[in-house]
Amino acid sequence: MNPSTLCIFKPNHVRLSTHRTDSHAMIFKKFPVLFFSLCLSFLNGFSVPANQEITDSTGLSENKGISICRDSVFSFRSQRGFVPSLIRNFGEQAAAPFNMSSRQALMVAGGVVITGALFFADENMDKFFKPLKEKNRWIDNSSPKITELGGNYAFVVTGAFFGYSIVNNDRKAFQTTLLCMQAAITSGTWVRLGKILTCRERPVATYIDNRPDHDFWWGPFQQFNSRISNHRGMAYFDAFPSGHAATAFSIASVFAHQYADKPFVSPVAYSIATLVGITRLTEHDHWVSDVFAGACIGYLCGKQVVKHARRLDEASSHAYNKKIKPEYFFSLSGESLMVNCTMVF
Repeated sequence: MNPSTLCIFKPNHVRLSTHRTDSHAMIFKKFPVLFFSLCLSFLNGFSVPANQEITDSTGLSENKGISICRDSVFSFRSQRGFVPSLIRNFGEQAAAPFNMSSRQALMVAGGVVITGALFFADENMDKFFKPLKEKNRWIDNSSPKITELGGNYAFVVTGAFFGYSIVNNDRKAFQTTLLCMQAAITSGTWVRLGKILTCRERPVATYIDNRPDHDFWWGPFQQFNSRISNHRGMAYFDAFPSGHAATAFSIASVFAHQYADKPFVSPVAYSIATLVGITRLTEHDHWVSDVFAGACIGYLCGKQVVKHARRLDEASSHAYNKKIKPEYFFSLSGESLMVNCTMVF
């Protein structure tokens, strides 16, 4: 795990009209790129000699506050380098279905069954959530803002936490920010792949497409089929799974695992992520099965990223401790008994 700045493939809210340009929206769509670029520029100012002190998987000093080891963080050969670590995360996540324990396989099977069952509840759930904004003014005002906690606001919050870690020299907070970046990138990529392979219509597109009684799946890669995609916006092809839910739960998962010793962090993090999922329904942007699938992807990606980082930490600590071996022995010098200590590096 390590810092770096890559852009996440994150599904943004897409309007059906392909002719309207919203300059304000365009600015915010670029915010993740600006945030990650700012992080990279800022981190570039931190460096210490590679042999000065042991660092963990993020390149952070083991014994001090925030101190980035350039040879570690920006290395393409070290396991601690951002790119190698990111590739390893993708590899572990892709191979996970083939390396599951019985318990993990049972949990995944349960998630698949629940998602499948929710397909049959999608229409009724959509009919329940769709009119809520019209009936409740508070929901109408707050829903668009809460839902962006799985979009642009997620990067605002992460960026603020990044700033907090720098100002307060908080190593754990800094590492958590980097892990959030990794989790968001990986979950966003899997979500985008799922959207391309399913090409499911969002609820708003389904109703406009004069099929009010059922949702529609176009099938793999059909968004690139000009015969089908002509005159249809992206909303006709990118419902499943929900990217906002995946982003929210990936970040929530990182915070919950990183601060497991703080009883309030996990409930707060997952509650906020759940609210994001609910607002995807009140905003009429997703079916409930989309949200549940996205939440599962985000949670699992966040958990894997933290687990991978901890393995690197343990490996670094083990290698360092193994490197320095004190050896004690006694010797006689005249009438004196001496205790000798030799440090073997």
